[in-house]
Amino acid sequence: MFTSTLLTVASLLATNALAAYNPSCSNNVVTYWGQNSWGGAHLDSPDNWEKPLASYCEDSTFDVINISFLTNYNLTGLPVLNHAFHCETTYNYTNTLHCPDIGTDIKKCQDNGKKIVLSLGGGNIYTYGLSSEADGQAFADTVWNMFLGGTHKYRPYDDAVLDGVDLDIESGEHTGYIGFINRLRSHFGGASKQYIISAAPQCVYPDANLGSTLSGAWIDNNYVQFYNNPCNLANMDNQWNFDYTSWDKLAKSNPNSNSKVYVGLPAGPGAAGNGYLDLGLVQKSITKLYTDYESTFGGIMLWDASWYTNNQEYVSGLSSWVKSNMKCGGSPAPTSSPPSPGPTYATSS
Repeated sequence: MFTSTLLTVASLLATNALAAYNPSCSNNVVTYWGQNSWGGAHLDSPDNWEKPLASYCEDSTFDVINISFLTNYNLTGLPVLNHAFHCETTYNYTNTLHCPDIGTDIKKCQDNGKKIVLSLGGGNIYTYGLSSEADGQAFADTVWNMFLGGTHKYRPYDDAVLDGVDLDIESGEHTGYIGFINRLRSHFGGASKQYIISAAPQCVYPDANLGSTLSGAWIDNNYVQFYNNPCNLANMDNQWNFDYTSWDKLAKSNPNSNSKVYVGLPAGPGAAGNGYLDLGLVQKSITKLYTDYESTFGGIMLWDASWYTNNQEYVSGLSSWVKSNMKCGGSPAPTSSPPSPGPTYATSS
């Protein structure tokens, strides 16, 4: 039976172990880090801005954290990152960030069983796009060498090797992303690490920028943004506005037979223009979606990590509820041992 209001004792105890991402589970929880959406609306409260990456890897709340964003990329120069205030230092004579502290945090998070993924794009005024298969292939080589398992003179996170790539593509030329993913997968074939390829389409189906990519390329996780659109969970009973069935069918027809759909939600009342709902209504809605579409249901995605500090009861409650009530195959979600006590880090899609 689903618990729709209070957390059970078991779910509270579960936070003493660190959940590990499992692609076959339906109870994974994903967030985005690096844009500090709460801080952008509260410039006079820096003590409550988004914390360093490792701060979000100390308990079981999140399984996958997407680092946002790789915002500007083309074939005439090195790609450009934006991590809000977290890192401002660039390599000499380039616009490419050099963030060794983030690199250290990436490895800490991975040691705690978290998957840390690089997210491309974003919904602001960034300049990005891949206009051909050849462009996509060339850029895949760059991403592999700078962020994943390759080698490069300029690695923004030094020797940290990220766990995959996420596409939050909301503008620009987009015909080259199938070639981009296919080339990345050719690199993955010789690697010992299990990499993730994910995307964050708008809930309006088909997505204007990712439609052909989602149907034609290998996708592990679809983090569908059920916010900032009429097709948010508040309209779930309105057949003219809400369409989950198409996303379910898309996942089932993907070249990846285990492709999953995640319900993307705002993590706080100011995290998106619409789509933030009270915990009880969210739980009721997710219960129905999980029940009706269990085979492709992967979990939830929350935008963004900065709200964990500022809306922690809601975020922790929702995460614990998902992990307690959604299946992981026929058994509980796998966990890793909690880390030894350490220091407390204090420092839009």
